[in-house]
Amino acid sequence: MIRENPECRAGSARGPKPERPVRSPDLLLTSPSSPVTISSRRDAAETSVFRFEGIDAAILALILGFALLLLASTGFANGQELWPIPDAVEYAAVAVNLDRGLGPVLHFAGNSYPPRYTVGYPLMLAAAYPILGHRPGRLYAVTTLTALVAIAGLYLLTLWMFDRPSATLAALLLATSPHFLGLSTMVMSDVPALAVAVLAVLAFLYALERESLLASALCGLLVGLGVTIRVSDGAILIGMIAAALIVPPRRLLLAQALTFAFGFIALPSLQAWLNLRYLGSIFSNGYSFWLPAFYSSAVFKTFKLSYLVAPADPIYRHGNFVAYALAMLGIDGIFGQLHLGTESRTLVHARYSLYPFPVVVFAAIGVFQAMRTKRNASTARALYLGLSFLALLLIIYLPYFHVEPRFMLPALFIVFAAAGWGLVCANQGLDWRWTGFAVIALDVVLAGAILVETFSVLTASAPTQSELVAEVQAIRPQLKNAVLVSDISLQWLELIAGGDQTEFVGLSTNLYGRAVNEKHLSWLYQKKSRGWSGQVPPTLLLPGGGLDAGEAGKLADDDKRGRPVYLLVAIPTNSQWLGMLKREFSEIDRHFSYETIARYPEVALYRLKPH
Repeated sequence: MIRENPECRAGSARGPKPERPVRSPDLLLTSPSSPVTISSRRDAAETSVFRFEGIDAAILALILGFALLLLASTGFANGQELWPIPDAVEYAAVAVNLDRGLGPVLHFAGNSYPPRYTVGYPLMLAAAYPILGHRPGRLYAVTTLTALVAIAGLYLLTLWMFDRPSATLAALLLATSPHFLGLSTMVMSDVPALAVAVLAVLAFLYALERESLLASALCGLLVGLGVTIRVSDGAILIGMIAAALIVPPRRLLLAQALTFAFGFIALPSLQAWLNLRYLGSIFSNGYSFWLPAFYSSAVFKTFKLSYLVAPADPIYRHGNFVAYALAMLGIDGIFGQLHLGTESRTLVHARYSLYPFPVVVFAAIGVFQAMRTKRNASTARALYLGLSFLALLLIIYLPYFHVEPRFMLPALFIVFAAAGWGLVCANQGLDWRWTGFAVIALDVVLAGAILVETFSVLTASAPTQSELVAEVQAIRPQLKNAVLVSDISLQWLELIAGGDQTEFVGLSTNLYGRAVNEKHLSWLYQKKSRGWSGQVPPTLLLPGGGLDAGEAGKLADDDKRGRPVYLLVAIPTNSQWLGMLKREFSEIDRHFSYETIARYPEVALYRLKPH
C-alpha cells in the first residue's frame, strides 16, 4: 500500500502553498492549516505562492543543457534539408517570401500560390530569418529555440502547480520524448504550438490569480497565435473557459475579458484577411486550394467515423482509435505503429513516440492526487484546462483521415506535469505490499526505457548536416544564368539553389514514391485537369509520360543562345522510382543527349544538348 504523505496532500515545503484565504460567510475553515477546499459554488481563488529561486534557475539550466545535448545528437540534417517535403518547405517558403516582400505565399517557377498552412508559424520564422543570415537551411533554429521555451515553460508550470521535484521530472520527461526531440530540429509547427500553449496557460493562471490586465492581454495574444499556428489549437480556448467556470475567480472582471479579446483577435483577424485576399473567403483554407476534391467538396471526406476502425491509408496498420490509443498509452512501438509519415525519420531509433507506458500510469496518479487533495485554485484550473484541451484534440483528430501522434503534442504538457507529480506522490511512503512493488516496477521500467532511448540518441551516428543540401550547394555555381530541369520540388530548389538568374522547370508531375517529390506540381496539374484556369509551371514531360514538344523547343532555343540547360535528378531509393526514372530518361533520349556533370550519393547533374 502507498501511504499518504503530507507533501502529496498539501504541497511540499519548497513548492507553492495556498495562501490563507480571507474568511467569508460561505467559507469556514476548521484551522489555519486545513487543506484548501475548492468549490465551484463559492469564491475559489485562493492564491498559490509561486517562487522561482536560484536553485530553480540552476536545475533548469542543467535540464536545458541536457536537452541541447540530445538535440545536437539527433543532428540537424532534417532541419537543413527542410524535411518533410512539402510541409517544412511550405513553412520556410512563406517565411522567406514574407521577408522578400512577396507576401505569405509560395513562389516558384515565376508564379505565386497560397500555402496550405496558416500564417502564425511562418511569421515567427520570418522574424528570425534576417538574424539567421537569410539562410533557409537555418530556420530550424527557431523550432529548436521554442523547444527550449517549452521545456522551461513546463518546468515553471509544474513548479506553480505542484513542487520542484515534480517540475524537474516533468521537464526531463518532455526533454527525452523521442517525437519532441525529432520535431525540435525540423521546420515544423508542432513544437512551437506546444511552447505557445504552455506560455498561454501560465499567462491564464496569472491573469486569474492576480487579476492582471496585462497578463489577460498576453494570454489572448498567445491563444490567437496558437490558432494561427494550428487552427485545432483553438481548442485551448474552450479549456480555459471550462477551467474558469469550474474553478471561478474571486471576481469576474469585464476589463480582463475585454483585454483578452483584444489580444486574441489580432492574429486570427490577420489570417481571415489573408484568406479573403488570397483564397476569396475568410472561411477558405490552403488545403481546399491545393486538394479541392478532398477538402472542398465535403467535410465527410476529411472526417469520417469509419476512420476510427479502418485506416484511410493502407500504410497504417490500425484505425485511428487504436493508433491514438497505442500512442497515448506509450506502447505504439510494441505494436509496430512507428516510422510512418513524419515519424519515419524522427523515430528511427525510438521504441515509443511520445513517452513510455509508466508515464501514463503516473500521470493518472498525479491527476487523482491533485483532484482528491484540492491543492489550490491554480492547480485545479491548470488540470481542467489541460485535460479539456487534450480531450478536444482527440475528439478532433480521431475521425481525421491522417494519423500522427504529433497532433497531440500541444496538449501533452498536462500529461508530463501530472506524471511528475504522480511520480513524487507514488514514491513517497512506499511499503512492502503489492502496490509498493508495482510502483517500484513502474519506476524501473520508466528509468530503463528513458535510459535506453537516451543512450540510443547519444550514440546514434546522426548526420550533422544534410548531404542533399551540401550537394546542391556544390553545383549551384554552375547553375548561374542556366535552365534547370529537375524532379526535385521546385519550391525547394527556389529556396536552396534559387537566385543567380536560374530558371527552374519541372521534369514531370509523377510522384512514384520520390523522397523529394514535386507534390505541388502534381496537385496543380490535377487542378488543371479539372478545369482550373490558373498558371502552372512548365514540365518537360507531360502527365501521360510523353515529351512536351513546346517546352523541349524552348530548351533547345535556350541552348542555341548559349544558355546552358541542365537536368538534376535525385538518386532513386526504391525500384518503383528507378523504373519510372528509366522510362523518363528513355523519353528524353529521343530529343536530347546528356553529359554527366556531377554525380553524388543524393543527386546527379547532367547537361542536356538537343540532337
